[in-house]
Amino acid sequence: MKAKKVLSVLLTTAMLCTALAGCGSAAGTDTSAGQTSDNAQEASAGTENAAAGSSEDLYTVTIYAPYEASTEACAEVSEKVSEITRDLINCNVELVRGVTSEQLNLALTSGEKLDLFYAFPWEVTLSSMVASNEIVAMDDLLAQYAPDMQSSISEDDWACTTVNGSIYGVPMNKDKAQARGFEMNKAIADELGIDYSKPITFEELEVALQKVKEAYPDMYPCVPNGGSMNFPTWSADVMSDSLGVLENCLEDSTQVVNLYETESFKEYCDMMYRWVQEGLMMPDGANTDESYATYISSGVGFGTFTPIKAGFEAEETRKCGVEMAAVELYAAHSTTSMVNACWAIAGNSEQPDKAMQMLNLMYTNSDVANLLINGIEGKNYKIVDESNKIINYADGIDSSTTDYSVVGWAWPNEQITYVWEGDDADVWNQLGEFNASAHSSPAKGFLFNNENVLNEVTACNNIVAKYQNGLITGCLNPDEAIPEMTQELKAAGIDTIIAEKQAQFDAWLAEK
Repeated sequence: MKAKKVLSVLLTTAMLCTALAGCGSAAGTDTSAGQTSDNAQEASAGTENAAAGSSEDLYTVTIYAPYEASTEACAEVSEKVSEITRDLINCNVELVRGVTSEQLNLALTSGEKLDLFYAFPWEVTLSSMVASNEIVAMDDLLAQYAPDMQSSISEDDWACTTVNGSIYGVPMNKDKAQARGFEMNKAIADELGIDYSKPITFEELEVALQKVKEAYPDMYPCVPNGGSMNFPTWSADVMSDSLGVLENCLEDSTQVVNLYETESFKEYCDMMYRWVQEGLMMPDGANTDESYATYISSGVGFGTFTPIKAGFEAEETRKCGVEMAAVELYAAHSTTSMVNACWAIAGNSEQPDKAMQMLNLMYTNSDVANLLINGIEGKNYKIVDESNKIINYADGIDSSTTDYSVVGWAWPNEQITYVWEGDDADVWNQLGEFNASAHSSPAKGFLFNNENVLNEVTACNNIVAKYQNGLITGCLNPDEAIPEMTQELKAAGIDTIIAEKQAQFDAWLAEK
């Protein structure tokens, strides 16, 4: 089967810390962060010494981040980070976690107090946020307050967050490439003789899942993720918004096509629909709320489709609570959308200069990065190997009971933080090599500017939202739903979007 997919890492929807405002700093906390720092720098260019006076007089940088954390944990981490930032850049920090794309959009459009946030590039494009003045151009701020961070990021990566000649986001130092595959419960895979040591085809994967169904009839071999899938499994370049894609960026074609009219999309949806009928895929997946990790950890599910990177299995083992293995379907490749998942300064920020200083610390200061990513030593994690800086959950807690979830890739620079037990000690070097060896899409660095087709984009996105999750989870009959979807997309102007994207892409290619 030649099914290929587009990128859409679906973040787990979580409760916001007391309605987007409850994770403020807890002044007066007296505990020590207890962290061992190997900072490349203690204070980067543009930082200031703390002014005399109480901390309440200082500006508070408000940070919105995804994934779950309790109000108490947010407050404790906020205070620990503030103890550092008051000395280095003269500000306090308020951390808000559990933020979804919908909640972020509400904050940006309502004018709510906000300084730094994790952008959701698969939900909203940088170009659209620029057009609506929701984010701040960074060029001058980077030069003045973050020259070290600026110089450590490649020009190719900066190009992925550049709109109309200006930088609007800091690319995260994470996996900047991804393979496509299927992750599974390793113990069951080993028991059934499922070989995950080399790439497989969709047909071979289906045979493996049939073995699982026969051996464990009460388990779903494939499960969804929060009403969708960790879609895609194939090697398309979504070119910002999936409304016009390069169908296979492992090849050199620069022809922009309608994903939903491709044979590969139809074949994939046919497969998922058949899997539901045969019991290989959880039924009614589009109407579920739980994450794939919950299904797998509870024994309801065996596995799910996933992007793959270096160190992936150990990370997923911590998340799912059982040892995980992954098998590759499509080779590693790098696209703009894999790089421009970034951190941005909100247009609502009252002090963008202070926000940039804070973002610089988040990227370059290991104490700050460890606190924001891993929480507090002794409460959220413990050091198990001081010499190799390896950590694990604190005594008495695990991934299912911690009040501060660890999702390093969603922060500016996980590669200056501790390594979690189970990962190789040199996992960050491995990740760098993985990024460097991946195939680059012909469109890597291209950002679509949708200003000329905003009405068409809005209309088409509404149609995609109507059909896509149902199709990719096997809930809708592709023979009926895909023709309806494509007809509605054409009426809404997808061909106009594709023509505009192709023209911009051709001009971009000509300038390279």
